[in-house]
Amino acid sequence: MAKMNVRVKTPNGALTVPVIVCNTEAAATNIKAGEPVKLKTAGSKYVIPLADAEPVIGTTTAVVGIAASTSTETASADGTVSVYQVKPDTIIVTKAKSSTAADTEAEIIALKNKKVLLDLTSSTYTIDTATADGATNGVIIVGGNPDRKEIWFQFRPAALEGAIA
Repeated sequence: MAKMNVRVKTPNGALTVPVIVCNTEAAATNIKAGEPVKLKTAGSKYVIPLADAEPVIGTTTAVVGIAASTSTETASADGTVSVYQVKPDTIIVTKAKSSTAADTEAEIIALKNKKVLLDLTSSTYTIDTATADGATNGVIIVGGNPDRKEIWFQFRPAALEGAIA
């Protein structure tokens, strides 16, 4: 996966996001700094990267946050990864899947409050702004920067809880 696809927005250095250490499983997909992570399964001690078209509320396990480091597992030993533990009010930044969907202020204003999903194409996480606004989509767009073709988003509270049986 590509490093630093996604990052926590820290305006003027005023926002401090707690970093927690999470376990990664031996022989699992290596997690790079800047990738969103979720629990492997409900109640698992391991985290894994989010898949394409996630998080889906009611289906995807709990989103834990954004990797702050690269994970340390090996083929034969469990490892760890430092993760920015996001809350519902944490603003996160990534590129729009289609750069032309976020290159004007008017486009970004039109996307505000739209509930969408993350896209994972060619090892790069982006926001799929073309996703239909859906009640089970776990990401909500809160703004952006047209000069950088970036989207600012938050994980919806239910996406941070994961699937609840």
